[in-house]
Amino acid sequence: MRLDLDLAAPWDDADWGVLTAEERERALRFLRHEDRLRMIATRAALRRLLGERIGVAPADLRFEAGLHGKPRLAEGGLEFNVSHSGAHALIAIAEHLPVGVDIERMDETADVAGLASIALTPQERDAIDVAGFFERWVAKEAALKALGLGIGEKLQAFSVWPGQGDLFELRHAETEWGDLRAARLEAPPGYAAALAWRAP
Repeated sequence: MRLDLDLAAPWDDADWGVLTAEERERALRFLRHEDRLRMIATRAALRRLLGERIGVAPADLRFEAGLHGKPRLAEGGLEFNVSHSGAHALIAIAEHLPVGVDIERMDETADVAGLASIALTPQERDAIDVAGFFERWVAKEAALKALGLGIGEKLQAFSVWPGQGDLFELRHAETEWGDLRAARLEAPPGYAAALAWRAP
């Protein structure tokens, strides 16, 4: 699911109403209104989607930290992941299938060479442009989130290459990752987005 947000609008009282006290406190810690709105709208949408799937009121859902701190439902069964950037957010939900999702605004002023030296393998860095960098970046971040790993870990342990259609080819030697897959998602102009999952 994709959320398209009006970052200048006030947050929705109905969204605020389904959040826990801890989530509200976390939202209010953001200094900028747009950061608060992104967090409130995305968390409320996630609660509604999950609640509808398992038949629990959105406000009654309980989350806990899984391996490496990745949030999961205390009730179990459903896997989910969330990402937001600029005026857009993505939510991925799957049954018993680890998923990760990422969306990023492609900043034309970004230091692509500097970022690529941290995030990409030497082979991936050849003739990289802004769009190519962000396409690989979202695929890598989504894949690491599906695995429950922090994005600072293992960025150069695998490489991302165009595959068939919207699928990426992920090349790595990490046997414990299993059958890890990623695909390009349709994104608004000026953004890149990807979904990743670990197949059974």
